[in-house]
Amino acid sequence: MGCLFCRSEEKLTNEHVFPAFMGGELEVRNGSCERCNRDFGVSEAAVKDATTPLLNLLQIGNRYDVVPNAQLRAQIRGLDLKNLPAFMDGDGNINLRDVVRESTSEDGRKLRQGFFLTKEAGDRFVERARAKGIEVLEREVPREIVIEADYTITVHFVASLHARRLAAKIALVAIALEYGTEFALTPEFDELRAARTAESPENLPVRFFANAGLMSAYIHTPHQHSVMCYLSAGMRKGWVLVTLFGGISYLVNVTKNYTEKKSRQFSIFYDADAKKQFTPVVLADEMTLIGHVLSPATKFEDPTAVHEQLSPILNEYCAQKGVIVEPITGS
Repeated sequence: MGCLFCRSEEKLTNEHVFPAFMGGELEVRNGSCERCNRDFGVSEAAVKDATTPLLNLLQIGNRYDVVPNAQLRAQIRGLDLKNLPAFMDGDGNINLRDVVRESTSEDGRKLRQGFFLTKEAGDRFVERARAKGIEVLEREVPREIVIEADYTITVHFVASLHARRLAAKIALVAIALEYGTEFALTPEFDELRAARTAESPENLPVRFFANAGLMSAYIHTPHQHSVMCYLSAGMRKGWVLVTLFGGISYLVNVTKNYTEKKSRQFSIFYDADAKKQFTPVVLADEMTLIGHVLSPATKFEDPTAVHEQLSPILNEYCAQKGVIVEPITGS
């Protein structure tokens, strides 16, 4: 066999269905060559950066079981210190950083304010300032402090070229996992294969969407990634639904020239926390659900609708974890 994306038979490597950075461990053996793996790696890196706060919140580790740090905005209750640089580590601990800020007083004087995690760092700041003849006013810090911090999770990335490329890749690799590499390499999937070199979202057969019927067909959690596929012999077409984090969904038109005499359909449900497949109770089959997504009931290319689809899933998870969720309002 060869690479799923370019058919090269040189320097083949295993290819994940769902990316390793979002907890994926399902693989197609020798599914991609080094070049295609590297090309798709650019898109995976972009989506990883965009979803880092979400990965941190959900405690989803990569192939090495490392949960990424998430940048925070922190403030210390009782002190006039806001928007301090900080990060949440993979264990859920808030970590502050030393910071020095410049401002101007009411009478026009330039001020430099420093916040330091250790007495040694603060002493060095004071010594340097006094050596320059700068007046220093030291403030006492309470022995016990309360740190409040937050980060922002958005869904703007779902419309990006990188996210659509990723959805197209997941669809093709899932087909290879289910039916074999030889089947996935047939010409009917060539349009999908071109995702590797697509230069704009319009060149990809991928649309993001929100659909209440799909959400109500089975229980969704933010650790779930899934693929639903229906290849129609009657219509000679094929579709795949890719859903990430339980509520970010894409419709991928995988073929316009399905040549098999019999229709095919399958689903893959994957738990990124347990890192294994599972079988939920689903109220309809793949053909029915994909047909419903193709109906007027679906909102395509609407980031607000996707946000509204994902929010209840995240809100329930946060409520169970004791995490306070506040919606972002305004433009």
